[in-house]
Amino acid sequence: GGGLYWFFGTEIGAALRACGNNEDMIRALGQNTDTVKILALMISNGLIALSGALITQERRVADINNGQGAIVIGLAAIVIGEIVLGHKQRPFWMRLGCAFVGSVIYQLIIALVVQVGLPTVDLKLFTAAIVAVALSIPVLRQKFVKGNR
Repeated sequence: GGGLYWFFGTEIGAALRACGNNEDMIRALGQNTDTVKILALMISNGLIALSGALITQERRVADINNGQGAIVIGLAAIVIGEIVLGHKQRPFWMRLGCAFVGSVIYQLIIALVVQVGLPTVDLKLFTAAIVAVALSIPVLRQKFVKGNR
């Protein structure tokens, strides 16, 4: 986390973040957006490969199904973190913190569900339901606040 925080504070890291927000601005600053996108893909795929290698080394076996659901878990962690800590303009380190808090809360929810006795086969369905509820909370909150005015 600290290395990513440092990297995104550099000039090229800021260009990566800005390209994700506004490609036209990056072009206006003289950066090649295609190069920035390729660099972002290289970094993300390198981190994914490193994660997969570490997991394979720890488990001592490689399985094609190891990564299934990782995107759903990541999405759930980000959405839960934003809901719990608020959805305002924040510095980058606070956004990383939101994702971390969301992942901890998500894992606690999954642990509680397994502890209650839900079959682990239904865990993917429950994960999808958590994401759906987490995505609907901001919309419901906004409608509820508008309705009380």
